[in-house]
Amino acid sequence: MEKKKSESLKSTLQRCALCGRRCGADRLGGARGVCGGGTLPKVARWLPHMGEEPPLVGTEGSGALFFSGCSLRCLFCQNYAISQLGQGREIPIEGLAEIMLELQESGCHNINLVSPTHYAPQIALAVESAKRLGLAIPVVYNTHGYDTPEALSWMAGKADIYLADVKYAGNEQAERFSGITEYSNVNQEALRVMFSQVGHFREDPKTGLGARGLMVRILILPDKIEGAKESLLRLKREFSADLCVSLMAQYVPLYKATRVPSLNRVIRKDEYEEVADYAEALGFTRLWCQEPAAAQVGIPDFSADVPFSF
Repeated sequence: MEKKKSESLKSTLQRCALCGRRCGADRLGGARGVCGGGTLPKVARWLPHMGEEPPLVGTEGSGALFFSGCSLRCLFCQNYAISQLGQGREIPIEGLAEIMLELQESGCHNINLVSPTHYAPQIALAVESAKRLGLAIPVVYNTHGYDTPEALSWMAGKADIYLADVKYAGNEQAERFSGITEYSNVNQEALRVMFSQVGHFREDPKTGLGARGLMVRILILPDKIEGAKESLLRLKREFSADLCVSLMAQYVPLYKATRVPSLNRVIRKDEYEEVADYAEALGFTRLWCQEPAAAQVGIPDFSADVPFSF
């Protein structure tokens, strides 16, 4: 690792500000913030994943790397076994690069970094190393959207595709359901930075596979369709109706969501259709819509050899 990059990594980890919490944890000194991140990236699983949007999955799957830990505390997290319970093992940066090459060799169409925010510097260095060794497929930064410009600056020139959540339109729900403050403000700034790096989402005209750009995900929550519609309106005003948006119907009350009456059910078909119709009325044409049946097949079991039933 070049000396300058090594020093930059140390400086970042000594006072962490990679997510909107800006907790300042001295990760080099052994401190760990809410995310649980240390000096080495902690990985739960890696595999070809068939459950992402079609231009990411193709025929051979998206090469998903699931990172352990998360700076959010979503009551409804479907990946809670790794995001909240910490399943996984720490891997050196060079080992992470080798995993990326392994996924490429298996035929995956891209490298899909799931929950990468708290390891952005280490991931960026691993991507650089992997590219020197022959990594040639797009890199997807698959994030909750609570990233700071500091985290995203590490990924500039390394992330080809940003796959970013817009979880909430307002901060009140973010604090109640995910235990974070100022989500909306942090999220909007993060999307601007991502867009400035990669622009609108576009596919390879020969293969139809995603090549570069920003795709925004909105998970429809029960009784929260007005928030989803507000987010869509804001996205149109900020980025235009050319923005690629994925409306997700896969919400299932998992983890602690069963304790919250308003979250303790799947969304209804009419709720999802109302949001989808609104998106179309706003003029969004690059719109991915998900079948409500995906709610059941998308539930992962990270203790199983094959976590997903897609």
